[in-house]
Amino acid sequence: MRSACAGEPFYQKHEGKRYCVLHFPGKEKSAVFKKGLQRKLDRKDFDFQGVWFPDEVRFYPFESGTEVNFSHATFAARVAFGGFGAAAKFSYASFWGNADFDRATFSGKADFAFATFSAEANFSSATFSQEANFLGIKVSAEANFSSATFSAEASFSGTFVADAKFDFAAFKAVVYFSQANFRAVSFYLATFSSDVLFIGATFSGQTTFRYATFAGHLRFARARGLPVFSSTSSLDLELVEIEKTEKVSFHTVILRPHWFVNVDPRKFDFTNVDWDWRNANQEIKSLETRGVSSPQSFLAIACRRLAENAEDDNRYEDASKFRYLAMDAKRLERLHGFAFWRLSWWYWLASGYGERAFQALVVLLGVWILFGLIYTRVGFAHWEPKLASEPDTIVAKRDDTAAPLNFSRALTYSAGVMTLQKPEPKPATTAAQTVVLLETILGPVQAALLALAIRRKFMR
Repeated sequence: MRSACAGEPFYQKHEGKRYCVLHFPGKEKSAVFKKGLQRKLDRKDFDFQGVWFPDEVRFYPFESGTEVNFSHATFAARVAFGGFGAAAKFSYASFWGNADFDRATFSGKADFAFATFSAEANFSSATFSQEANFLGIKVSAEANFSSATFSAEASFSGTFVADAKFDFAAFKAVVYFSQANFRAVSFYLATFSSDVLFIGATFSGQTTFRYATFAGHLRFARARGLPVFSSTSSLDLELVEIEKTEKVSFHTVILRPHWFVNVDPRKFDFTNVDWDWRNANQEIKSLETRGVSSPQSFLAIACRRLAENAEDDNRYEDASKFRYLAMDAKRLERLHGFAFWRLSWWYWLASGYGERAFQALVVLLGVWILFGLIYTRVGFAHWEPKLASEPDTIVAKRDDTAAPLNFSRALTYSAGVMTLQKPEPKPATTAAQTVVLLETILGPVQAALLALAIRRKFMR
C-alpha cells in the first residue's frame, strides 16, 4: 500500500513501525493529515490504499474520468462523499464513523468488497451507473440504500447486523444477495426490472417486500449452511406486483402460510419446502401483529390458494393441510370458533373438515363405544327356548319383557348397527328404537368422513 503515500515523508513511528502521515493510525495527526491529503488532491492522486482518516472527510466532486482508489483505507470519523466520475474502489476499507454516500453518483464501477462499516452506512438516493460490488461487507449499524438506483448488476453479501433499507430502490439489472445475512430488511416499493436472487441468503427478522414490483425471477434458495428463514423470521409479500408469478420460486426453505396473505401464490414454485405448520390462532395472531385487518378472512383466502398450488403439483398432503387451515380460519371468525349451532362446527369436530383421518377414526370409535354403552341401559326383546309338545323338540318363544344387553354383546350389537346389519334382538322400547335409528344414521356418516379424509391425503 506504499503507492498511496508516494512523495510523503516519514511522519512518526507507531508500535515500532514507521508511517507517513497518511497511514499513521492516530487522531492526533489531524492538522498535518489535512495538509498531506490536500497535496494528494492537488496533484489528482486518488490512491488512498490503507490511508487512515482521522476526521470528517468530504470529497465532492471527483473529476470525471478519474479512478478513485480507497482500498484498505480506514475512516475513523464521519466521512461524506459526492460524485465519482470513474471507478471507485473501497475494497477492504474500514469506516469507524458514519459513512455518508447520500445522493452520491458512481459513473463507473463501485467496489466496496469486504468493506467494514462500524457505524451507519448511508447510500440513500445514490446512483450506481455501472456494476456495484458489496460482496463480503459487514455493517454493524443501519445500512440505508433507500431510493438508490442500480443501473447495472449489483451484488451483496456479508453481514447486516442491524436494519437494512432498500425502500423505493430501483434495480434495473440483475441483483444478487447470495450469502447475505440480514437481521431485518425492507424492500418497500422497490422496483426489480430483472432477476433478484437470494441464493444462500439468511433472514433472521422481518423481511418486507410490500408493494414491490418484480419483472423477472424472484428466487429464495438454501445453498448450504444455515436455513434461509428461521423460527424468528417473518416474510411480508403483501400487495407485491409480479408480472409472471411462475417466476417466483422457493427451494429448500422453511415457510409459513400467513406470509402469503394478499398475494396470489397459485403459480409459485415450491420445491422441497418445509412448511412450519401452526394452528390457525397462531397464524391469525401473527397477522394481527402485522396490522392486517380481518386476518381470518385473508388467511382463509391465502390457504385456499396455497391448496390449489399444492394440488396442481400433486402435493396432496400439503393441500389437505392448507384446506383445513382455511376452513379453521373461517370458523374462528365467530365466538372464537365455538359456534356449535353451525353445521361447519360439527364438520370440524367430526373429521377436521374431512381432512384429518385420525380425528375421524377417533370419533368413529367413540360413536361405536358410546352407543354400546347406551345399549346396556335400554331394553331389547328377550327370547327364551321353550319345550314344544313333541318330545325333545325345542322352539323359541318371544318374551315381550325388555332387557338391556351386557357390555360385550352391546359392542357387537353396536358394530352391527353401524354397518347396517340389522342385528338381533330387536329394540323393544321407544328409547331403544330411537338410539338404534340414531346410530344407523351417525355411524355410516362418520365412516364416510373417515374414508374421505383418507382419500384426501393421497389424491383429489
